[in-house]
Amino acid sequence: MPSDRVLFYAIFHAVAAFCNAGFDLFWGTPAYPNGIPNDNPTLIILGVLVILGGLGLPVFHSLLMYRRQRRLSLHTRLTLLVTLALILVGWVALYLPEATRGVAADLSLDEKLVQTWFQSVSARTAGFPGLENFALVQPESQLVLVGLMFVGSGPASMGGGITTGTLVVLLAVMWSFLRGTSGVNAFKRSIPTRIVKRATAVLIVSLFVCGLATWLLLLTHPLELGPALFEVVSAFSTCGLTLNVTGQLNPVGQLIIIFMMFWGRLGALTIVLVLLSRSRESSLLHYPEEPVLIG
Repeated sequence: MPSDRVLFYAIFHAVAAFCNAGFDLFWGTPAYPNGIPNDNPTLIILGVLVILGGLGLPVFHSLLMYRRQRRLSLHTRLTLLVTLALILVGWVALYLPEATRGVAADLSLDEKLVQTWFQSVSARTAGFPGLENFALVQPESQLVLVGLMFVGSGPASMGGGITTGTLVVLLAVMWSFLRGTSGVNAFKRSIPTRIVKRATAVLIVSLFVCGLATWLLLLTHPLELGPALFEVVSAFSTCGLTLNVTGQLNPVGQLIIIFMMFWGRLGALTIVLVLLSRSRESSLLHYPEEPVLIG
């Protein structure tokens, strides 16, 4: 890059990575026509910034208070654990198809490892395409990326998605059910029922909104299901990755994607919590229980 632009580019992309924004000024420049530099040091630095920005402010507060309190909050422990698990699972799930027969097949071993690791990190709402020819990734990689984008980053962080908090609460519910415990527990702590209800509501509403938006895109555009779903979930998680669909959208499709970006950043959490936190009067009326078959 020109010497008078180096510092600006460095600051801009560092902020874009930490804030999980994913804006890329390198795209189309003579030296980097396909976007951000994908050399190992650059991707590692940006990846670390993306991870830090996606943890959330409560995690930073808990880490800063560790010396005084000598313990980490349950939220911090669960967020760190789920973040690490998602990165590792996504890394392996992207490496297997892309490093063998996909867009990274011709790269050296260290480049394959770094680029697939970075793409696993970036897919959780940062939106930088670390793999060359990203739009040509394998279908199984697309499925993994949709899952990572849908989960997103940590609560009260720079990213979107249903958040790792929702995922870990739902996983704790399933684990408690399999163990036959009366409540939902994690790390010798009990998760309140109201939190379980909120996590369930966020998941159901998010699935419904993403499904509806995907159907509307398919109705108004000549797209296949995979690219349409990828575009919607990417917008919902405020990620910004695309399989070259964004440029094909008509005004209706653009409005759908705009709505999904607003909903993903505000609606899935804020609107549901507002609905569930409204004041309720205590009722003395309790109906008799009757089971409903499931499964």
